[in-house]
Amino acid sequence: MPVAPPTAVPQTPAATPTGVPDPDSYPSLVRPLITPAPGGSEAPVIQETEAPPSPPPGFGRLTADRLYGNAEGDMDADGHVLIVSGDASITAQRAHYDAATRTIHAIGNVHYVAANGDTAVAQALQYDVARDRIIMDGVQGQTSAVAFQSERIHGYVYYKGERITIDHNGHAVLERGWVTTCALNHVAYHVTGKEIEIRPNDRLVAHGPALYLGKFLVAGLGILVIPLTPEGQRRQTAIAPRIGYNSIYGVFLKNYINFYSSPFFYGTYHIDFYQKAGIGLGVDLYFARRDGMGSGEFSIYDLHSNNSQFLNTGVRNSLTSTLTSERVFSHHVTLSANASYVSQSLITSIPPTLSANVNVVHTGARSTTSYGGTITSTGPSSSVGALFNHNISFSPIFSENVSLQLQYNNSVFGSGTPFESTSNSRSVIFQSDTRYSARAFDADLLVSTDHGQTSDTTATSETVQPVVGLQKVPELTIRSRPFNISSIRLPIQLSLIDGVYDDGFDDITTARYELNGQAGTALYRFGDSVTVSGLVGVIQDIYGTGDERGAITEQFSLEKFFGNHADNTLAYQMQSVRGFTPMPAYDLLVGYDQINENLNIYNGSAYRFTATTNYDFKNKFLGSINYQLNVSPSPNSNVLLGDSYDPHGTGYGPLQITFSTPIGRDDYLQFLGNYDFKLHGLQGQNYFLTHTVNDCYQIRLAYRQALHELDVSFALLAFPSQAVNFGLTGNSILPQSFGSP
Repeated sequence: MPVAPPTAVPQTPAATPTGVPDPDSYPSLVRPLITPAPGGSEAPVIQETEAPPSPPPGFGRLTADRLYGNAEGDMDADGHVLIVSGDASITAQRAHYDAATRTIHAIGNVHYVAANGDTAVAQALQYDVARDRIIMDGVQGQTSAVAFQSERIHGYVYYKGERITIDHNGHAVLERGWVTTCALNHVAYHVTGKEIEIRPNDRLVAHGPALYLGKFLVAGLGILVIPLTPEGQRRQTAIAPRIGYNSIYGVFLKNYINFYSSPFFYGTYHIDFYQKAGIGLGVDLYFARRDGMGSGEFSIYDLHSNNSQFLNTGVRNSLTSTLTSERVFSHHVTLSANASYVSQSLITSIPPTLSANVNVVHTGARSTTSYGGTITSTGPSSSVGALFNHNISFSPIFSENVSLQLQYNNSVFGSGTPFESTSNSRSVIFQSDTRYSARAFDADLLVSTDHGQTSDTTATSETVQPVVGLQKVPELTIRSRPFNISSIRLPIQLSLIDGVYDDGFDDITTARYELNGQAGTALYRFGDSVTVSGLVGVIQDIYGTGDERGAITEQFSLEKFFGNHADNTLAYQMQSVRGFTPMPAYDLLVGYDQINENLNIYNGSAYRFTATTNYDFKNKFLGSINYQLNVSPSPNSNVLLGDSYDPHGTGYGPLQITFSTPIGRDDYLQFLGNYDFKLHGLQGQNYFLTHTVNDCYQIRLAYRQALHELDVSFALLAFPSQAVNFGLTGNSILPQSFGSP
């Protein structure tokens, strides 16, 4: 709707729009001067003033059948008037220019055309040259100069109303009119309003709006506010109610009332009705500092149970609330905080949960330091934690990271019963990592400790024991840079680990040395149809206890192409482990010996058949055989079938079925489910049907068998982000959170 007015001096207007010009006020200005001949009997003599040598200031061009006045004062034009200014033009039957107010009045078949394709027709037009403001009365037009959440809309916004006022910056106000994104030859939907305002890159506000599908009133929206700012992408903006049915909640109706104060404060009210559950009320708020130094989001939603739900669950209100906030104090210090609260749910017995965390980060020229704290409470149980982390770069090749974590947990079991017990744990975790990077290698010196104790208390006893963990005091790792044996195109990489470990899980303290070498991955091609790749790795561990453990790893693959329509890949993987490790909780290795096969048969994008299986030589076990067929009968339709065969008795499993296909020109059907050969029927059925009305909007139906849920929604095709999250990749509109759109 914000058509661009002719270019002139950009000033912010503050005047009240004038009324519709009276055509009777023009004849004295635009008609030629008529003087009677002497005696009064002869025909009058028409005296026309000379055409001005140039148009008034601010005009690029002014032409008409007849021009009166002068370039320094008032001017009148009559017949085929054409006014060109900047990248816009105005045509009319008559026009008057008032030099004192620098205002043009045009009447009679007024047409406005801008270079970007925006057009409008009106009964009358007033153009204030000084303010660069256009007022059109009895107007009907179209514009594409509207962006929704930083994306330009598809097509045009068409509008019609008693009056529209457009400023130089694109700000527009349509009075007593309606807007639509449907072509005017068939208006499938439109939104009416006493006043519809568009503030470019800010918001659209409609006062007293009503949504019509064709001639039928669908919803009275009270006030409709749609954010148009990039920040509006933080939340999807719903502009119409959603209705449906769910086996758990019955018939539901979800209403959204958007409000928008500024790009720094806006949100959505939720008023929802659930037949079997009750009434839900909530609000989502987004707020930000005008200086860009902070922002946040706050949501709260309460589901008030009806009497039937209260008798079943004993819960009258189910409350969910979240808060996130970020604050920038300076170029070096930032703070972030998050909090959430969930009361006891209507469908679970989990007690109320409160969690919060705060994090402060200081960023210097060569270092970053963060301080964090967390707290969580679930019923009578709670936990508190604190974290300190410091990272400093002494040089481009030498750095150090130090962290300290404190954790306290208190868990209560069987609260309020004779069998109540508690478990308390306190731990201190310290870690220091010093890194050095050179041209041929890089090295890490790591110190990691975990100390604390756990106390278990019952009505009759108390047990205290130390926290079980793994201490590295210290561990040195040296890794070589990969290098190649160029004659055989073989990459090599080596690493060495030397450390002392206190393993509380295995109750042992020992030294450990590890040498790890890897050759590969090497890739070789034979002819145009065969590719072979390989990798070999060696691991040797020596422990302070005198134990030794070694492993050899091999990975090879053979890929063979059969013309342009098939290929087969064999992938062999083996790991052989010898020796003994006294620290199985830390570095346990297991042997394996298996081969995988993958067969593909295809014809471009028309179809693709894939079969995969594997065989375990060590356990002499053939894995299941998996099949998948992907067929595209047309560019807009697709069928995907998948199944697996168990050769050990169970046979074929359910056939997974996914297909998408148009049904005629305006309907599109998607299905997801499976066919169970043992039950002889379809299971887990999900249907998604979209009906497009005049390439303008979509009515969407979704049915999910598992929930016995039917969902009806509405989407405008002109708004790009309104066409997502529907179909095979979409989720139920009734997830865990009632307040989500």
